[in-house]
Amino acid sequence: ARSIRTRAINWKKLGLNRSLQVWLMVAEKLLENLLLRAEQIASAMTVRGFTSPNEHKVEWHQLRIRWCDWLALASLLVFWGVRLTWGWKI
Repeated sequence: ARSIRTRAINWKKLGLNRSLQVWLMVAEKLLENLLLRAEQIASAMTVRGFTSPNEHKVEWHQLRIRWCDWLALASLLVFWGVRLTWGWKI
């Protein structure tokens, strides 16, 4: 969509048929890039030894919120409270 905006296309001048052609070209390029990226990721996984989900087990650990996390959240809330209270006046 950014590629469309940067070209400053006059949509009214193009008409419906040509507008659809432009959007189809953009969608085709997007799909092509997505499939290329998926192929690159698959190649990288193969090189790193990934064979199948059943043989490649990942051990997960339980995420726990500690006191320093609560302190960071409280600081963030205080910051945004001050910012919203006095920030509009500056």
